[in-house]
Amino acid sequence: MTEDEKMLDLYRGMVWERHKIWLARQYDVPQPWTNDPVLANRKFTNMFRVLDPGSQFVFELQDEDPANVIARLVFYRLTNKPSTWYAMRAALGHFPLATEFVHQQAILFQALDAYRKSGNRVFSGAYIIVPEPGTPNDKVGGALRVTGSFLVNNGRAFLAATTQEERFSILRSTPGLGKFLSMQILTDWLYLHPEDEEPDLSFVVAGPGAIRGAALINSSKKPENVIHDLTVDWRDDPLVRLNKRPLTPMDVQNTLCEFGKYVRETVNPRKKTPYRPAHPGAQPAPVLPQWW
Repeated sequence: MTEDEKMLDLYRGMVWERHKIWLARQYDVPQPWTNDPVLANRKFTNMFRVLDPGSQFVFELQDEDPANVIARLVFYRLTNKPSTWYAMRAALGHFPLATEFVHQQAILFQALDAYRKSGNRVFSGAYIIVPEPGTPNDKVGGALRVTGSFLVNNGRAFLAATTQEERFSILRSTPGLGKFLSMQILTDWLYLHPEDEEPDLSFVVAGPGAIRGAALINSSKKPENVIHDLTVDWRDDPLVRLNKRPLTPMDVQNTLCEFGKYVRETVNPRKKTPYRPAHPGAQPAPVLPQWW
């Protein structure tokens, strides 16, 4: 067996085992949920991206006006923290609207500034957020300006776009939105796709973690090609399913990101404090896109 084949087997085993953990929690199976010491003691996201709490919160941002939806999705992924959004809703009486991100940034800033001055975190530590280039280095103000800039300069083009590649390019062209965040926002947009018909899910751009994970499996191929190859492989696998659906390319991108972490923690553990789930009991049934 070649080294690539060994890594592929290790990857498949991690995906199977991590999804089995999610299933065990859904059925309220008592711990331990796995005998894998890395998965048992370290935090890993679910293999289906939509199942994670951060993605589940996205469904609360739905609105009849698509401009409000994309405005919220951009700012949500910049903050990436549902508690921040509940604080904004408490201050405003509703989740922010597209017009407020453009014309009432001072009001939004005041609400968020008061929230953080009360000792609360506005931003998740999951992503490194860089304020809009050339502006004062305040993360709250910078995130608001990035969102407003997107809406003013690119919002209409995004809503008029007909392909995922177009939408990604429009997001990516906004100063302050890198490739990773643009792909996250695009994926959230697809979750809120209002039709029962499945949108095009084939477009994917690998993030930094997925690039590292893909290289562990096949360093001679582009990460996106590894993602698409694995997506085809997972179609015939009966063990990793969500409502009978296999992993999508974005889900596979997510699994590769986690695989890079898994290998790192297996070979050279960095974290000394074992992970303990915040909600160890049964989880509520997930919200899924209409097209799922």
